[in-house]
Amino acid sequence: MESPTKTVPSRPSVAICIGTYNQAQYIRGSVESALAQTYPIQEIWVSDDASTDGTDAVMHDICAEYPNVRYYRQPVNLGLPGNISWLLSQPQTELIVRLDSDDRLEPEYVSELSKLMVQYPQAGYAHCDVNQIDGEGRVQRVRRLMRTAPYESPEEALKANARGYRTAANCILYRAQALRDVDYYNSTLTWRFCEDWSMIVRLAIRGWGNVYCPKVLSNYRVWDDGKGVRASRKMSEVRETAEIYNKFMIPEFQARGWNTQELKKNMRIKAVRFADVIDSPRLSQEERQEYKRLLRALGDSSQLSIAIWMAEHGLNPLVRFWASIRIGSRDLAKRILRPSVRA
Repeated sequence: MESPTKTVPSRPSVAICIGTYNQAQYIRGSVESALAQTYPIQEIWVSDDASTDGTDAVMHDICAEYPNVRYYRQPVNLGLPGNISWLLSQPQTELIVRLDSDDRLEPEYVSELSKLMVQYPQAGYAHCDVNQIDGEGRVQRVRRLMRTAPYESPEEALKANARGYRTAANCILYRAQALRDVDYYNSTLTWRFCEDWSMIVRLAIRGWGNVYCPKVLSNYRVWDDGKGVRASRKMSEVRETAEIYNKFMIPEFQARGWNTQELKKNMRIKAVRFADVIDSPRLSQEERQEYKRLLRALGDSSQLSIAIWMAEHGLNPLVRFWASIRIGSRDLAKRILRPSVRA
């Protein structure tokens, strides 16, 4: 599909949309980072997905202090994709920022990324380097891509995302028309994981490219796994990863006459990496067996059999150690070869 083209005003209108669920302790920081933008923001929206903590009370205080903030509380819990789809469809602006309620923007976020969106009207979204922060807001690492060109075509994006989600985090500035073109997250409303990766893939299929700014412009919070919560959700993530490949990537590659062998290789690699959850105490014996079946359906291989054997024989701490070394080495290489710049 040809890339969409559209005349873009030199100063497009912008909304910042914040989805939240049970993050009363962080929502004020997120909202205030939206209010602190150096670029004029026309609309700020917060959609509360029927939180059960004190989010509603905190938001009423925030709205009393900042009357331009629009707050809506969903009457029932829609799940993340449903809540965010509703939220992103509300603004009447040309550009829309998707921001989670535990994350924060740097003041120059919209100013820097909106320039790129004006320069490249065929881009459906813009993204940047981010600080990864912990629960207390301490910077753990800088997430960055090994990418130098500001614009990436839809074809390049499809091939890049064949290896996995190719943005540093899910804080993204979207073109409103691009969101409407793919009907937001509505094709995956039952999902709770991988919805951003699915969005990026579907935008590329529809002919939208993207732009990237190699500056740290946002802060993305990652929780520790002390209670094993993330491990208990991996089963859904494996299913949804398989669906992205089988429903979107493989058919699109076939339609374009591209070789799908690289996709299948990437599926096998992902299955091996997902295997480090098999030893989680959060999984029952029945869930563990189902999880192994899903991994083999995603990408069976001799490497996966070895990974499963290691998990079942108590060797996963070693696997996780080497995974942390791999991530650290990759971050070091990026820091040397493609340093990030503070806004």
